[in-house]
Amino acid sequence: MDPIFLIASAVALASAVNMVTQRNPVYSAVFLLVGFLAVAVTFLSLSAPFLAAIHVVVYTGAIMVLFLFVIMLLNLKPEELGAEYPIETRAPIAVLCAAMFGMMSWAILSDPSLAIPAKAPNATWGSVEEVGLLLFNVYALPFELISLLIIVAMFGALVLAKKRLSNVEATS
Repeated sequence: MDPIFLIASAVALASAVNMVTQRNPVYSAVFLLVGFLAVAVTFLSLSAPFLAAIHVVVYTGAIMVLFLFVIMLLNLKPEELGAEYPIETRAPIAVLCAAMFGMMSWAILSDPSLAIPAKAPNATWGSVEEVGLLLFNVYALPFELISLLIIVAMFGALVLAKKRLSNVEATS
């Protein structure tokens, strides 16, 4: 396997674990950013520069700006973050996650057809034309559903911001 792919995958996995274990939402967003960039490097190692560029522009650029905007808009204080779950709750969840990771790893390693190819499947894989055809023909419905999900998330951020501002004005 390509060493760049392995390193990028390890960085993405480590940043994902750090993202969900951080207590500070800004640190979580930074680890999410590192994970997004590692996935873009993975696309580059699979000979898909267009997908890597789109991933950086859309996720690392636009989505991260939206996340950071919401985090900064909420401006949560340490006491508003809530208490950490006790070890009695976190330990079974960690074991369950490790078991799920182990089962997925076993499935991928035991079935050679699930293995990551050493090179791109064909010459057009990841090109602008191929992505466009797949996006607007095969995956048109999921594409539209994701756009609705993003609109709902924006409305949710506005509702949270409005409640936050009304609470701040009420206490002033």
